[in-house]
Amino acid sequence: MVLDKRRAHLLSIIQHSPDPVPTKELVARMNLSQRTIYYDLDQINSWLRTEGLEPIESQHGKGLFLPPDSKSKLMISKDQSFEDWQYQLSKEEREVLIKASILLEEQDASMQRFMDLTSMSRGTIAKVIKDIKKEFREAGLQLYYKKGSGYRLKGPEEAKRTMLSTILATIFSHHDWQNVRNEVHKMIQPEADTWSQETEQRRLVREILYEAEKELGLTLTDEMVEILSLQILMIMKRIELQKYISVPDEEKEVLRQTEAYRAALHITNKLDVAFPDDEVCFITMNLLGSKVQQDNFNRYTEQELSGLKEVVQRMIHDFQLYSCVVFDDKQGLEENLISHIKPTFYRLKYGLSIANDLADSIQTTYPDIFHLTKRVMRHLELYVGKAVPDEEAAYITLHFGGWLTKEKKKVETKFKALIVCENGIGTSNMLRTQLENLIAGLNVITTLSMRDYRTNEYEADIIFSTNYIKEKDIPVIHVPAILTNSEKERVMQRMNELFDSKPSEKNRTELLMDVIKRHATIHEEAALKRELVQLLEQTTPTIKELRKPMLNELLTEQTIQLKDRVTDWEEAIKVASQPLVDQQAIRPDYVEAMITNVKELGPYIVIAPNIAIPHARPETGVEQLGMSFLRLEEPVYFSEKEKHRAQLIIVLAAIDNQTHLKALSQLTELLSNEGNVEKLIVANDQETVIELINQTVEV
Repeated sequence: MVLDKRRAHLLSIIQHSPDPVPTKELVARMNLSQRTIYYDLDQINSWLRTEGLEPIESQHGKGLFLPPDSKSKLMISKDQSFEDWQYQLSKEEREVLIKASILLEEQDASMQRFMDLTSMSRGTIAKVIKDIKKEFREAGLQLYYKKGSGYRLKGPEEAKRTMLSTILATIFSHHDWQNVRNEVHKMIQPEADTWSQETEQRRLVREILYEAEKELGLTLTDEMVEILSLQILMIMKRIELQKYISVPDEEKEVLRQTEAYRAALHITNKLDVAFPDDEVCFITMNLLGSKVQQDNFNRYTEQELSGLKEVVQRMIHDFQLYSCVVFDDKQGLEENLISHIKPTFYRLKYGLSIANDLADSIQTTYPDIFHLTKRVMRHLELYVGKAVPDEEAAYITLHFGGWLTKEKKKVETKFKALIVCENGIGTSNMLRTQLENLIAGLNVITTLSMRDYRTNEYEADIIFSTNYIKEKDIPVIHVPAILTNSEKERVMQRMNELFDSKPSEKNRTELLMDVIKRHATIHEEAALKRELVQLLEQTTPTIKELRKPMLNELLTEQTIQLKDRVTDWEEAIKVASQPLVDQQAIRPDYVEAMITNVKELGPYIVIAPNIAIPHARPETGVEQLGMSFLRLEEPVYFSEKEKHRAQLIIVLAAIDNQTHLKALSQLTELLSNEGNVEKLIVANDQETVIELINQTVEV
């Protein structure tokens, strides 16, 4: 691990300060959020430990300091200067600030204001304005320049609110955007200098939201409370400017029947502003679409949940079908999914945006599960009548992923753990399974929001937190919601430091340094060590990711068969399975289990016209991951219905819920093209089949 320029600069500030540095001072000097500062400190301390130095410590009531021994040994400033680091606004940040100014500062939206706000030239801003005009026009708004007054926005208030909702979601999706958050907060509440400087009004709104949670019988995520606080303050400002939203009468009637409407009334009655009923309904929409940490479904009417229950059941059914797995705790997954699908449904229905800083990470880390999730989202899309954005699908991916990665491990509990996570139920569950699968003997007792953690006492050996928690009696390991390879290494290293009493062995860097010292003279030891750490981190990770074979590794000349006909569907499964039996990938018991499944459960393995994927549970006879392919010229019928006939029989032998997903995803891609299916059916040789497979894998 090496320090990037930002973290090196942060360390430099603490190193060169004669006194402890308060966190608020670091936030101001670095122009970063408190969360980012604490996460950076965690990374810096991990780096200091690898260098054999004592980590940064906190002195109660005073701030952060570096122990004297580390200060004297740390030579970071001799090698290079980091004092030139400064926060630069990205193109996206600048655009968001200009849009926010146009929407929230109607009397001050001028070219000079934009220049002051973003430090951009007049010419650059003119180009940005051109793009923003187009974006506003697509949203039903007209941006124009009024001489002597500045920029003005014409259009329905509903479109403006939707745009403001998107802006809030965007700035909360980027935790490094502390300066953007500060500026937008000042636009809504000019008396506030920064986000961390809480106004009395904002504190009051937050307290009222906590009361509303009790009305609703749920717990909002910490981030959601902050977003809703700003939403409500923004609505109050719009009302002061006499900018009102209009909700159709029939929609108002529906909203008034919900628990969220009563909670919205509770909120508006406590604030010193007269809220029209349409605005109460608008707050109701936002409450219905809010992310939750936990939910009490006993409070909802059967009418509210029945449609969504059916959607979730269909999604789970299809996910099992497409992934060729069976969820043991299907009811638990159903309840877990409904807790997320309910607010997702309302966000889609009312055009509300979601803050999801994990969306890209989820798609990169779990592409196969994301692909499967996108397929089953069609049930929600049909129900709500709108497409589901990738940001929403990414969070639902976490719910499925959390259940897929649950392994039945009978391991003696060595460590009792708590997870403090502010991202909601799905993220907490995924983090839980990642950690339990990574650390032998780890048992996560419960997952908590930051508020729950602060207001209650818990007993545990270790706490994992996605936000900064000051250590008291229980050690804390700070983690991101999605663990990368290097993050897993860091967690394991920290666990070993905390709980392994054996003296730690030298790491690879130290062993290499010893070899180099025996054969050469080192002039810049610290610099060499840093570069070796960086090289080894890039090339030799110690935590290996689960390897998921490609489709062309499983379907080869040895496992592909082309035949004219068989007597019936049972023989089709037996013939298709034979290559895997010959390879000892499966036992004959597995073949019988697949046939028994069809007899007991029906022709569920026929996933599309002409395509069947027989499979059974791994414990019924799978020795290693395998897949085999049988093409028949004459179809076999798995029932009397025409839709249950098949000519392509692909046997899947999975060893767990995950390892086969990449190959299966590629197979799905291959078979989703009707032209490919036709080519496979008429293929005369294995080479044609293999060529089609390779084309899919290469894409």
